[in-house]
Amino acid sequence: MKIGIITILKVNNYGAELQAYATQAFLKALGHDAEIIDYLFYKNPHHKRTALSSPIFRFNAKKKVAEFLYPLIGKIKSLTNRAKAKERERKFESFHEAHTSLSQTYRSLDELYGADFDYDIFLTGSDQVWNPGIYSSIAPYFLDFAPDGKRRIAYAASFGVSAIPQNCIDRYKTYLQKYSAIGVRENDAVEIVNSISGQQAQWVLDPTLLLTADDWRKVAGATDLPSDDFVLVYELTPCSYIMELSRFIARKRNLKIVRICKDASPVEKDTSILNITDAGPAEFLYLFDKASFVVTNSFHGTAFSINFNKPFFTVLPNRKQNNSRQRSLLNLLGISDRCLIEGCEFPAETSFELDFSPVNRALNAERENSRNFLARSING
Repeated sequence: MKIGIITILKVNNYGAELQAYATQAFLKALGHDAEIIDYLFYKNPHHKRTALSSPIFRFNAKKKVAEFLYPLIGKIKSLTNRAKAKERERKFESFHEAHTSLSQTYRSLDELYGADFDYDIFLTGSDQVWNPGIYSSIAPYFLDFAPDGKRRIAYAASFGVSAIPQNCIDRYKTYLQKYSAIGVRENDAVEIVNSISGQQAQWVLDPTLLLTADDWRKVAGATDLPSDDFVLVYELTPCSYIMELSRFIARKRNLKIVRICKDASPVEKDTSILNITDAGPAEFLYLFDKASFVVTNSFHGTAFSINFNKPFFTVLPNRKQNNSRQRSLLNLLGISDRCLIEGCEFPAETSFELDFSPVNRALNAERENSRNFLARSING
């Protein structure tokens, strides 16, 4: 089968890039001709906004300003260390060239909707592709551009919210009812799909967990990076509690601290921390594989810690926020105690270690279920 995958890509985000690679790699392992449709997400600087780009949800002025400033802030930050930012971009591009099969590039919705595709099946990939808060049209991620009569499948799609705004429900229902099979990444999303569309969604693993640690080691690689005895810190957003916790663990275990980040603030003056600001996907994987311990507030940081069997803590904010993706995964694997709430008392040293034997048994069972779901969905 020739399969076209649409997902969020080329945003220089480790989780986005690696889940896209994993989906494609698994489909290829099944013997399919899988290709990622290279539609540029609206946060990509080369995306072209047109009349078709209007978001599904009407935003307030604050949200509009934030979305306007997002790319501008990113450019300003990159200027503070332009050489490192360019090197990081180069490594992401090299990873694509070496490991990802892409279609021609579609920079706007007009280009995407005007394309003549020859795929047998269209697949919505993972990440928050169905988030109503995206400040652009999400219709492409519901495969609205696919020709009538072509099969549509979703694998590990995420809404990124616990409820869909009332004024979006009718449109979501229309989109969802066109799918022949729907797999979602969070348990909450199963109920959203079922209640809105009447479709029976299945809870499946994030694509990065379809692959084993040995699979990931084949595309990992680095030079001049630490190879042992360090706590790895990976934050989606800077968090002082995470840094304090990392220092606590490092002191107790006599470890160094290595931090993957886009820029070194706010701890750039702490010479005990090695801030890596130019890591690409291959280096990201290498560091997770070599770490002695991981502290993160990222879903994919959590997923890769589990996949590489690294003792870890996932830190979630104490304010009300959608954290269902981390909690869903940890509960599924029976390790909800690895979740810490920002500001809580540090755990006892006796809780640092993690017996991965039961975790791996649960993960292997869920991996088999998720692989079977995808294979069945494709075979019809």
